[in-house]
Amino acid sequence: MIIEFTADKPQNWLQHIAKQFGVELEENTINFPSHMGEGFLRHYYLTNGITLNYLRFRFYQEITFSRKAGKEVPFSPIMFYIHEKKCKQDIEDEIKEIFSNSPNGVFWPSSHISSVWKFPVNEWLSNITIAINHEWLLKNCDSGKGNYIHQLLTSGKPFYVFEEITSEMHQIISDIVDIIGNNSHACVANLFLESKSTELLALFIEKLVDRPLNENTSNLNSSDVEKLFKIKEIILKNISDTPSLNKLADTVGFSESKLQKSFKQVFGKSIYQYALYEKMLVAQKMLKSKKYSVSEVGYELGYSNLSHFTKAFKNQFGVNPKTYASKTHYS
Repeated sequence: MIIEFTADKPQNWLQHIAKQFGVELEENTINFPSHMGEGFLRHYYLTNGITLNYLRFRFYQEITFSRKAGKEVPFSPIMFYIHEKKCKQDIEDEIKEIFSNSPNGVFWPSSHISSVWKFPVNEWLSNITIAINHEWLLKNCDSGKGNYIHQLLTSGKPFYVFEEITSEMHQIISDIVDIIGNNSHACVANLFLESKSTELLALFIEKLVDRPLNENTSNLNSSDVEKLFKIKEIILKNISDTPSLNKLADTVGFSESKLQKSFKQVFGKSIYQYALYEKMLVAQKMLKSKKYSVSEVGYELGYSNLSHFTKAFKNQFGVNPKTYASKTHYS
């Protein structure tokens, strides 16, 4: 079964989804019909600038949610995926699995970009989406025109932004789920949800505001976005020996300049910066496991000169790997 909707006013797409499931929209909640599965989709109007969607369900048959690209609207969804069970995002003819570690993260697409989400049968899944009003966000992030958020929302071009979920975000998402599950009085619950949603949004925006401005942003489409996530996956699978820019560009049919510009536009880092950042995270995990020496970690990650590894690690974490390993050993 395919459920289609367009990025429009929340009340419009909620009604449209409810109709396709053959149920009524009751108190901004869609309770999925029992012959199809269990669970619900609930919408919370929190402020003039933020709304919250909480989706928790288990379907007995394959259900596909198809979000169609629409005209530019004054709001967009920020989607937080942290669940362990996997679902599939199908953009154009490519399928991308979404689960706890690939790509675990925050997705912010503009209304111009369509996507299709395919969910597995008989598995409990959940998702939190915060929809933000662009005018409200610009007002609250007002530091002049020379900032990333202003450029993103006023360029008129399609955009797609990805960021990793931090441990702080994980905790707030857990708090939001607890508030929803506690069945508190609506007034109390909404106040808590508004506070937590604003905090979650602030943590996400904090990761974006320091991104460099892009003088020549690309007009991304859904196919471009999927190809960029394919590049991200290739980098992670070849963490000790990142393929050349030329090879990566050929893999997805981009020119080198388009790949460099588009990758940085979505992920906030150049391909080299992203590969190095992820490599150092792997190094940190290996040292923390206490199973590897500093030299073993360096060689495993492709460093023939350990001084280069030491410098890269210290640049990212502010401490050299030997000191980090010692502190971890005695902690």
